[in-house]
Amino acid sequence: MDQLVLDLAPVPLPAFDNFVAERNREVIAALTHEGDERFIYLWGEPGSGKTHLLQAWIAYAEALGRASIYLDAQSERLPDFAREASFIAVDHVDELDPDDQITLFSIYNSLKESGEGRLLMAGRHPPIALGVRDDLRTRLGWGLVFEVKALSDAEKLAALHAHAARRQLAIPDDVFRYLLTHWRRDLTSLIAMLDMLDRYSLALRRPITVPLVKNVLQTTRTES
Repeated sequence: MDQLVLDLAPVPLPAFDNFVAERNREVIAALTHEGDERFIYLWGEPGSGKTHLLQAWIAYAEALGRASIYLDAQSERLPDFAREASFIAVDHVDELDPDDQITLFSIYNSLKESGEGRLLMAGRHPPIALGVRDDLRTRLGWGLVFEVKALSDAEKLAALHAHAARRQLAIPDDVFRYLLTHWRRDLTSLIAMLDMLDRYSLALRRPITVPLVKNVLQTTRTES
């Protein structure tokens, strides 16, 4: 049974069409518009969807045939060769170490001087409140700056209901509410769990109920 849970846990790839825009439609428009603005900075609380948007932007660039790279300051250093890409996404800029802050500053200037390429960055705070070197903080505020607004619980519930309806799933309200309080808070993880529960219930021929959810969550956490 444990193996079944692991096999039935696909994580949908980040894309603009599986991001619930709601109050962030202006952000999506800016990211998908080939306009004059080439530098964009996103900020917002953890779980608001910044990483999803950066990775969706890179997927969008790849679909256009553009050389692109996604970099996460939480887990990797910024390579100098990143400046060779046309689309560059740098996540968690508030966690850049001093050397990487210099690298990002240099990449920004290179793109600015060349007149080509686009740079998308994200952090938890607006540029003025970031604990980075002053010259980089200034650069981050030069382009477009958007706050990525997190979905409320009511909006998440509505999105989960809509997803279940599209898949013709009969799921009681207490299941959705249990997931909101006992599973990851971001919508991508919540929807992935719904899809997993669907497959699991079909395999066991059991309805999706809170006891079933508890079983799946316990097994998933044990194996993760």
